[in-house]
Amino acid sequence: MTQILRVDLDAGECRFEELVDPLLGGHALTAKVVSDEVPPEADPLGPENVFVIAAGVLAGTAVPNTGRLSVGCKSPLTGGTKEANSGGSVARKLARLGVRGIVVTGKAAGPTMLEVDAAGARLKACPELAGKGTAAVIGELRTAYGEDGGVVCIGPAGEKMLKTAAVIVTTPDFYPRTASRGGVGAVMGSKNLKAVVVNDKGAPGLAPAEPEGLREAAAAISEGIRSHPAMGGLEALGSAMLVNMANGLGCLATRNFAAGQFEGTEAISGETLAGVLAERANTQAQHRCMAGCVVNCSQVYTDAEGRYVTSGLEYETLGLLGSNCLISDLDAIARMNALCDDLGLDTMEIGAAVAVAMEAGRLSWGDAQAAYDTIAGIATGDEFSMLIAEGTLATGKALGVERIPVVKGQSLAVWDPRFLKGTGCTYATSPQGADHTAGNAIPNPGNPDYDTTNPDQQPPMSQFLQAWFAGIDSLGFCLFPSLAMLDMPQLWEKFAVAVEALTGEKVEYENFIPTLGMGVLRGELAFNCAAGFTREDDRLPEFLTKEPLPPSGQVFDVPDAALDGIFA
Repeated sequence: MTQILRVDLDAGECRFEELVDPLLGGHALTAKVVSDEVPPEADPLGPENVFVIAAGVLAGTAVPNTGRLSVGCKSPLTGGTKEANSGGSVARKLARLGVRGIVVTGKAAGPTMLEVDAAGARLKACPELAGKGTAAVIGELRTAYGEDGGVVCIGPAGEKMLKTAAVIVTTPDFYPRTASRGGVGAVMGSKNLKAVVVNDKGAPGLAPAEPEGLREAAAAISEGIRSHPAMGGLEALGSAMLVNMANGLGCLATRNFAAGQFEGTEAISGETLAGVLAERANTQAQHRCMAGCVVNCSQVYTDAEGRYVTSGLEYETLGLLGSNCLISDLDAIARMNALCDDLGLDTMEIGAAVAVAMEAGRLSWGDAQAAYDTIAGIATGDEFSMLIAEGTLATGKALGVERIPVVKGQSLAVWDPRFLKGTGCTYATSPQGADHTAGNAIPNPGNPDYDTTNPDQQPPMSQFLQAWFAGIDSLGFCLFPSLAMLDMPQLWEKFAVAVEALTGEKVEYENFIPTLGMGVLRGELAFNCAAGFTREDDRLPEFLTKEPLPPSGQVFDVPDAALDGIFA
């Protein structure tokens, strides 16, 4: 039996209930709980909001790369529905315990942690963790609960309920991963929930309805992923492989989205990162953030003396804290990434906000030390640092900046939408606000007829990708191998076969993933509409429609009527 764990922090009680629909998981589950249980007009940091973590439907199975964990709530950054997700070990552990998701309501009297294991669930006061960074929290909980535990926690940013606060999730070897976007960490902090520990020692594991069918589907999906040429690049260079690619296309956010190419790109590229990892002691050039991963696109980064700095130096961080701020020092970006992880911050929103502050003249372009010091000031409550911690929109408004790269209050990702106009459509119309993981439309050799700059081609591409990725997130499948799956439609039905074999529920094989995702999106759009969003919120910042992007000279010129038709 698959269950939902309900945690009432007001009453200090935990109870399990049967999950009525076994096809609900990940993004689909968080979206449904938010839509069903949160009043659309609720204060995101108030008592009526919920905090949800959910494993995907296929978590804990032999289907590869299905360990993503979805985090859901009403966003304090956008004011709409929010799903952010992360790799790590926790989704798999929940699934092995027979728990699909955890729904947290109310507010504890003081810093509190939740323990979930084979014996049940319980709440425990943890004043000793208050104010601590995530590295210390993870270290102490690892010591206390052992190697079988997985941790979900917040840092000081979450406790302070800052709108850039992220949720940190541990890998099997206790490195941090983040569910970053939308201020989800602030919502966890608003409930005085400092940490969740999930321990699957002695867990019963999964009991698939058709074990052999599940094994066969998993094997076919694994083979398909491994056969795709892009997966080799990801394993060799991680997501940082995209830095040179985006720069070559001319869509790498540079100088607060003033240009699409950065002179210092090579210094922060995947190739340079791989070279540094090869030279330094105690690094890992290929690292697995979840059990069952067949891509290994993460890494462990150390300094020149071989001391650990950070794990998971990703493309978006390299771009938004790098090229977007004209910073070309890989070690400096790694240190900022580690600082953001420890404070529990979204590196994307922070990077975009720092660039806006640079445009305002409060910081100098390319000044990595000033950027680091500004982020560090969030821990001490420095006034300017706290403004940055409220996000890109708040920073831009307070400093009088006209070029503020946000949609629905959330910063754009590092992909410039003037060249990637399908991604621009996603930024504009996604219920999540500007979010590349909601549907990033990049060039693909497998689809040579698709032109990223042709405005007429973009709405249907964005609609499909938004539905595809909402479906992928509901299954708990990782975004990167799902890109390989887009080139292998012969394997799409294998996900439906796997879900059917696991749950025993009949599903429609044709268009299973995008159909699942479109249902999620429709519910989220309805919630946002009830919360007061209108068509005017589905627009990119005006400067992107007027300022040509060097070097291509492109502007975002998809008509408003076409944007409005994506989810008509």
